[in-house]
Amino acid sequence: MDKTGKTKGIHKGNSLLPEEAAEKYYDDIYRFCCYQTGSTEDAYDCAQETFIRFIRYTDSYRDRNLKGYLLTIARNVCRDYFKRAAREQEFMKGQLARAEEESREEQTDESQYQETLLSALTSLPEMQREALILYYYDELSIRKIARITETNAATVKSRLHQGKLKLKKYLEEA
Repeated sequence: MDKTGKTKGIHKGNSLLPEEAAEKYYDDIYRFCCYQTGSTEDAYDCAQETFIRFIRYTDSYRDRNLKGYLLTIARNVCRDYFKRAAREQEFMKGQLARAEEESREEQTDESQYQETLLSALTSLPEMQREALILYYYDELSIRKIARITETNAATVKSRLHQGKLKLKKYLEEA
């Protein structure tokens, strides 16, 4: 903090404050976490944890792509979430599926499709789900996804292809 009580910029040459970064990118990070966890409550917790970690390690930030950096943190937070709560996640999936079945008759076609899509996404392996979310929802390039997931572009393309095939099959069966 400086003498006025304000936090200094994230790194030299960038005057964006951590609070401004949270305000600017919170919705993107929350949506990413929501698709990763399949739960709005857990996504809220993961998004909050993402920004807590970001603020905690602000001094070590040296990247030029702040959104990509935040998505990388969110990815790691979501992975930690799955490690800690694997059993709870299975229970939540079962509860979500039952709740979807009970409320299906009352919902519009669009909301039914959105719920089916979310269920289909959560049924995919983590790496394929992650690639699809980053590509279609966050509209990142294959190169940026490869950088965030620490893989190469060919691997990202393969994950996208396999994920799309599994989604198509799931949606045809639903």
